[in-house]
Amino acid sequence: MPIYHILVYFINYIFEIAFKIEIKMKILLILFISITPFFAYSQSKIDSVRIQIEKNFNDKNAEKIYELAGNSFRKAISEKDFAQISKSLFTQLGKWNSSEFLKQDGKVNHYKASFERATQNFFLSLDEDGKFETLLFQPFEAPIKQKEALAKTDNPMKSKLDSTVEKLVRPYIQKENTMGLCMAVIQDGNVKYYSYGETKRGNGELPKYDKTLFEIGSVSKTFTALLLANEVVDGRMSLDDPIIKYLPDSIKNMSYKDKPITLVTLSNHNSGFPRLPMNLYQKGDPTDNPYKNYDINRLFTYLKNFKPYREVGGQYEYSNLAVGLLGTLIAQNNQTTYEQILLKNVCKPLHLKNTKITLGKKDKLAQGYGVNGKEASPWDLNALEGAGGIRSTVEDMSKYIQANLKPTTLKEAILLTHKSTTTVDKRNVGLG
Repeated sequence: MPIYHILVYFINYIFEIAFKIEIKMKILLILFISITPFFAYSQSKIDSVRIQIEKNFNDKNAEKIYELAGNSFRKAISEKDFAQISKSLFTQLGKWNSSEFLKQDGKVNHYKASFERATQNFFLSLDEDGKFETLLFQPFEAPIKQKEALAKTDNPMKSKLDSTVEKLVRPYIQKENTMGLCMAVIQDGNVKYYSYGETKRGNGELPKYDKTLFEIGSVSKTFTALLLANEVVDGRMSLDDPIIKYLPDSIKNMSYKDKPITLVTLSNHNSGFPRLPMNLYQKGDPTDNPYKNYDINRLFTYLKNFKPYREVGGQYEYSNLAVGLLGTLIAQNNQTTYEQILLKNVCKPLHLKNTKITLGKKDKLAQGYGVNGKEASPWDLNALEGAGGIRSTVEDMSKYIQANLKPTTLKEAILLTHKSTTTVDKRNVGLG
């Protein structure tokens, strides 16, 4: 019997911890691989299917694309889910302009696909009935050259740890499209810092563990989880509170089959919300800073029109929308902003002096670069900043890690975030 696997996940273009990727959009990636006998199809046959997929993608006709899928693909993903995914893809990628054939690997054709807002690797193969069984989008990456000169570092190369760090970091930092790296090694309560490269191409300035700010991306979600836990500990919120309790009266339906979407399901990524709202990107929004104009009015407009379509507390889907919304609800319940409650209830107690969202004139944010080595804009997440809007230093992040390893300050709230609130693939998962 053939064995089928389906893998649905996201490629993040956000500089989540270490680096930024070229177009900095979040692209849903669907890979369906069928282990079946090899059926050779002519180039023209595969191209014919590809052309139909492109046309129907641009026509926003997911139903027609789904008709081109093989039986194994249909068994693994429903037409309804496929339609939702296709809509999200179009929102984020834009119009499919062209495809350039690169090579054939076994039965899979490789293309360079150019979209309105991205360039992707596109992989396509057909089953014995001429229906597609592999449909895959990945970030397009050109070969990366090596730096001619050795990138500078403050690594003294005296201890075994120094040598281990050098061995791990050097292959990365010598790539032509990487600029700088700052890291902390925590061992037995002691912290040692290392810096490599520079904060901006050509300035020769090593990143500083206590001064250079980085976008920490989705690590922000753990801060939002801690804010939620603190609200629960202090009695202002409950994990099982329906989110409708904290939304305007104009937003009516936040439940599926009479089961309400709750605060804990927002943090658990099983609320039923998709990864991103369909109205995230609109005409005129900056492509290099896609969340910038996504304010609370646009968020609430989305919620007014959103119709929950799957079980609450059921299927896991990583969601910037859900956790961003959670941050907004926590802030509004305290009649303040997300950043202000973050600074007051987390950063101040944990002595995170350089963890923030809004930058001051003296703050030094590391310049981000894309996979092509070009400068990339920092991101402003606006109403969804609880999902990924925080900036911090390596020193502050090492303090945050240690606070989680051996909690003393905010102990009850931190331990609550570590408590299992759901399972994903039989693994226990805590808040955030």
